[in-house]
Amino acid sequence: MSPLVMTLLVGTSLAAVGLLWTRLVSARRLVGRLTDALKDEQAHRREAEHALDAAHERFSEVFRFLPDLVTLSSLEDARLIDMNLNWSATLGYDHEECVGQRGQAFGMWFREEDEHAVLERLRAGRSVHNMPITLRRRDGSVIETLARACLLQIGTRACVLTVFRDISEQLRLERAERAATESQRISEAIFSAAFHCSPDYITISRLADGTLLELNQAFVQLVGWSREEAIGTRSVDLGLWPIPEERATVVDRVNRDGAVRNFPCTIGTRDGSRRHCLLNASSIVIEDQACLIAIVRDVSEQKAADDALQESQAKFSRIFASAPVAMSVTRLTDRTHVDANPAWENLFGLQRQAVLTRSTGELGFWVDTEVYDDLYARIARDEVVDQREVRIRPRGRDEIATCLVSGCRLRIHGEDCGLWSLVDISELRRIQGHIEELNEGLERRVADRTAELQATLATLSQARDELVRREKLAALGSLVAGIAHELNTPIGNSVMVATTLSVRTEAMAQEFASGELRRSSFETYVNDAREAGDLLMRSLLRAQELVRSFKQVAVDQSSEKRRPFELGEMLHEIAVTLGPMLKASHCTLDIAPADTLRMDSYPGALGQILTNLIGNALIHAFPGHAGGRIVVTTQAQADSVSIRIADNGIGIDESSLQRIFDPFFTTRLGKGGSGLGLYIVYNLVTCTLGGQIQVGSSPGSGTSFTLTLPCIAPADAPQDNAMAIPTAKRPWLNFEDAGPII
Repeated sequence: MSPLVMTLLVGTSLAAVGLLWTRLVSARRLVGRLTDALKDEQAHRREAEHALDAAHERFSEVFRFLPDLVTLSSLEDARLIDMNLNWSATLGYDHEECVGQRGQAFGMWFREEDEHAVLERLRAGRSVHNMPITLRRRDGSVIETLARACLLQIGTRACVLTVFRDISEQLRLERAERAATESQRISEAIFSAAFHCSPDYITISRLADGTLLELNQAFVQLVGWSREEAIGTRSVDLGLWPIPEERATVVDRVNRDGAVRNFPCTIGTRDGSRRHCLLNASSIVIEDQACLIAIVRDVSEQKAADDALQESQAKFSRIFASAPVAMSVTRLTDRTHVDANPAWENLFGLQRQAVLTRSTGELGFWVDTEVYDDLYARIARDEVVDQREVRIRPRGRDEIATCLVSGCRLRIHGEDCGLWSLVDISELRRIQGHIEELNEGLERRVADRTAELQATLATLSQARDELVRREKLAALGSLVAGIAHELNTPIGNSVMVATTLSVRTEAMAQEFASGELRRSSFETYVNDAREAGDLLMRSLLRAQELVRSFKQVAVDQSSEKRRPFELGEMLHEIAVTLGPMLKASHCTLDIAPADTLRMDSYPGALGQILTNLIGNALIHAFPGHAGGRIVVTTQAQADSVSIRIADNGIGIDESSLQRIFDPFFTTRLGKGGSGLGLYIVYNLVTCTLGGQIQVGSSPGSGTSFTLTLPCIAPADAPQDNAMAIPTAKRPWLNFEDAGPII
């Protein structure tokens, strides 16, 4: 082959190869673009799938946590596909057990026709909006709902989305409102009938000025004023309140507490007479004005009978309680005790409360039971037992006591009872036996001396307990002295005014008798008499307030009785009672105002605590200078109250602060201090009242005591710890909370 041909062939081959290479490169580029496009399409598809999954998750979350009851079911066979969480929580059905079942199968539909009605409306192309449907819970109870339903196309499947809104509470409130309206109508009718038919005098008046707005027939019958004369007139102008201070007290209590219960008052009548009554009143609002509805019961005859009965009972009670011999009253039917006096308690070694409704035979006091039976047999025959010698076993005594018993029959409250008296002659018999034993030898006398030594030790122990008791009552004694000194001023003023008025009256009588009485002299005398009456009233009211406050504080501090009380009133009574002591010390006591706080505790113990703390501050916090200030603040908590007593005195050093509650610790040793005041305070707070006490102080910055006390004292508060809080013996034993027993 020629070289030219070869050259042509090679050139052609090279051209073909170049063309193929170019096409190959183009094909590769096309494949790369297709690959990129495929990747983009796959990325877009993944993004779409992620968005769809996210939307599905959001729908699922909304579906599950909707506050209404939501179900998704098949339109074809009404089988449940899904339910939200509130559906299961409200109806009590298990989600997994109910999926794939119809609601009728497990009793969800209270009425089966409701399900058919919903499906028929949707299949007919109509909407379901607020259809009343009753559903049944798993426990058989039902709920009222309003249902909404719509069709959803999920893939190729037609589904029903149903939303049930629970309206059971709304329906209950509507029914309750209708019932309340009907009840109000009935109550108004009942009130009207009770108002006009009540045998008690009932009035409705304006609280501000006492103008009568409405009254019943009992008012007319009691006071004598007709309905036409009384309505529109002030009660004071009618003379219904002959003692204006009583109405002022009622208005103050109603403004403070909203009501007054069983308030003893005096009501004036048209003919000028006065009736003793009990008033119950409360404030109401009528047409935007404060009014007072008052119910008054006439107890004049009852009070007279009660006074006579109480006088008779008081005489017997004083004789019974103060008798030096042991006396008791028992029922003849079952021989149980009705009452016992202090001498009986000392003889038998038991408190009166421990033997009420129990007999001495049941308690095992009688040595000879046949004598016990014979005594009751004689009393039942209405015979009198006169000083018969018997033997008994007193509690806490190792020996049998010999007594002389006397008894008679009497009737108390419609029951046949026996009144018994016992005289312990054991000491007489013991002395007789002792005289005989002296002849038996020296050894017996040594044993007797040993018994006397033991009795001496017991006496020393009693003296220790008596020291604690006297410390507890020391503050009350100082209060007595202060109140007595404070009463001298108003009582002295009253005596002076009364003496002056008596002299002026005598002079006026002489002028009248001589016929020389002039109009000017009479007017001057009348003005002087009015001024004297005002001075007497102010002085006596001041004395009355001091005595009332002291009586309440004294009764509380001398007894261990538990009772409900209002803390603010109790603090006010303490402040009034301590006024003379504070005035003598030139110190001030400030009680910060606080909300009304009711407590059920021991006011005597709390009063003793406050008296000791304030008295302790007057003695120790302000030595040698006046101008001291003591502040009492209260703060109510959930079920307790915090009381803080702070002074601006000299404070307490660190070493004394660590021992402040120790018994017999005092910084005034030899100067009248016993060191038991704060020890008693600590025991009263922690034991009797069930609370806590904290003290904070530093020299020169004053001292503060903080009491944290429960509003309701513990029921098992210890009362018999003689070294901590000695229990005072009650001087009366024949009275209960409801009144005298006999």
